[in-house]
Amino acid sequence: MSLRYEFVPAGAESRLDHVGTYKRRVPVSLERMYENALDWEHLPHLHGSSFSGIECLDSGAWGWRARVTSAGGEASTLELCLDRSCRRWITRNLEGPNTGAEIWTHVFIVEERQLDLVIDYFVPGVPEAARAKVGEAYARAYETLYDEDVWMMSERQRLLDQRLDSIRADAATELAEPDAEDLPLPVQVGGREYMLNRFAGEWVVYPAACPHQLGPLRGDINSNGEITCPWHGYRFDVRSGDCTSGSHCRFGTVPRVSAGAGRLTLSF
Repeated sequence: MSLRYEFVPAGAESRLDHVGTYKRRVPVSLERMYENALDWEHLPHLHGSSFSGIECLDSGAWGWRARVTSAGGEASTLELCLDRSCRRWITRNLEGPNTGAEIWTHVFIVEERQLDLVIDYFVPGVPEAARAKVGEAYARAYETLYDEDVWMMSERQRLLDQRLDSIRADAATELAEPDAEDLPLPVQVGGREYMLNRFAGEWVVYPAACPHQLGPLRGDINSNGEITCPWHGYRFDVRSGDCTSGSHCRFGTVPRVSAGAGRLTLSF
């Protein structure tokens, strides 16, 4: 299988702790890339195979610092510092396994929505004979992380590109009552996409995209009547639209559901 990235072993002139370089082209804009780098919150949700938890210690336009728990239960303190003038960010391991390791990410603009990433890994204490092996392990891990990140960034860009006109007061959609195995069902009402589902014996309708950063709300409703965004873990009550996980964001206006004679009408 051909790789979508290039791994370059550290050269003889590299710093003693340089274990290699990962290169990859990604179909996203610089704005989405910066947004993703600063988004510490998504790590344990989108990247559940790598991280199981995160506690932010500080954050801002400069970057973030957080306590992170790996999928294997190891705790680390990481810091990411963003330098927009150089189009790069540096991630440092301040505490935990591989303390002192640094990952330098440089971004080069190919086109408006196409970037080249050049990522250098610096890991102290690695014997020269083991550098390539350690560097390749980092590259494989980053391949998975960027596969997941590119999906999130691309989906967010797709939704941001959609022009949303104001919903007319008389907008309505009629459909045959779906079977249980077809739920949740995406439906269009007034040019916008919603999810039709059932909870506690009643029909419920909620946005198909999370109001936080447009993550897809296509999962199952839990026993408390909540839907969870897979990108950042925000939970919303599908009946009230309120965020139940501590954020101030909430669902906007959603269609009402009227049922009769085996058919449903969704309207405002």
